[in-house]
Amino acid sequence: MGIVLGFLGFAYPLSAQTTTDDAAARERFQLGRAAFEQTDFEEALVHFREAYRLSRRGQLQYNIGTTADRLQRDEEALEAFQLYLTETSNPTRDQEVRARMAALRDSIEERKQRERALAEAATVRYESAVAEDPTERRVPKSAIIGGSILAAAGVAGVATLGVGLARHDQCLERDTNGACLTEQARSPWSAVYGAVGIAALAGSVTWLVVSSRRSKEKKRATAWRLTPTGVMVSGSF
Repeated sequence: MGIVLGFLGFAYPLSAQTTTDDAAARERFQLGRAAFEQTDFEEALVHFREAYRLSRRGQLQYNIGTTADRLQRDEEALEAFQLYLTETSNPTRDQEVRARMAALRDSIEERKQRERALAEAATVRYESAVAEDPTERRVPKSAIIGGSILAAAGVAGVATLGVGLARHDQCLERDTNGACLTEQARSPWSAVYGAVGIAALAGSVTWLVVSSRRSKEKKRATAWRLTPTGVMVSGSF
């Protein structure tokens, strides 16, 4: 008969006869629990993942998924919850996890829609600019590559900021009366990623515009197009 260590709904079973790895996994679990209590979710996630690596207990995927969700890492949380369902015999939190997985899928799809909208808007702005002066399409290869990388990073950063703002103060747990027990903490990284994204987008546009003006006399043209699936480049180099 195993014993169960519980913490805020986390479950970590240990057999009566533990191995060296079980003992190490338990220690990692306890470190993760302490870090979670201090809202150090990055540290908690590292310990929970190491506890899983040592013990291979599917129940720990619930801990990993919950912590990743607090960090707004939707894809990681979704994957962990799916592993919890597939690796745990008769999971006790089946309905709860499935509901959270559905919410995560909705969040991921909303983020992708925002990214597509941002990409389409950037493409329209660029095409409007080059329509006024066809020579704007004459862009060096180095500027195309560098500008494309900056543009992609910028879109991702702005999208992350949008997700962070949308999910701030979201209620994560409610009591039987419907009162909120735990709210989604603001992630300082969302603002950082957003600022970096805006700077990257501005740098990408500036780089491309300046480079195109310097290469108007070149005979062969190169065009770049920012699409929802990435950056498409056409022309000759």
